[in-house]
Amino acid sequence: MELWEIKNTAAYLARTTPQSSQRSAPAASEYSKILAAKISNIKQDVRAMEVVREQLDEICDMHEELTGNVKVNEDSGNANRDDNSAAPKIAQTETVKRFLPDGSIMLTTYKDGQIAERVKLKPHMIVVPDYSAPPTPDGSPDTKLKPTNNFYQVFPVL
Repeated sequence: MELWEIKNTAAYLARTTPQSSQRSAPAASEYSKILAAKISNIKQDVRAMEVVREQLDEICDMHEELTGNVKVNEDSGNANRDDNSAAPKIAQTETVKRFLPDGSIMLTTYKDGQIAERVKLKPHMIVVPDYSAPPTPDGSPDTKLKPTNNFYQVFPVL
């Protein structure tokens, strides 16, 4: 397209289109509607954020009551434990139950990552026929003791 064609087309469009003030009025009203909708959405988001912030403050207060002294940095909003606080340290204990190949059960109790107690429960032995051994003089098969433990057996907590 030549330069004179562009100028002629621009002049033609300028004559045939309505004035710019008439053209911008609907666009301005549409823009104001969109802007009002965005502002109302932002206000709703701010209200929701305030509600969530209040809930977080309540949770922080409950945490402070449970653990002792907690220093809250208002700038970052993070809770940092006070270094010189005398809050009691909660000991963590864990009991692990291991089933050993011989049928016994090893109960190990850990306290703060260290072994506090270790108990070995002997297996429950049942009598089963031993068909690989030669029969007894009376003709019945020989018997042997086989370890068995119910894996779903409930043991008392140590």
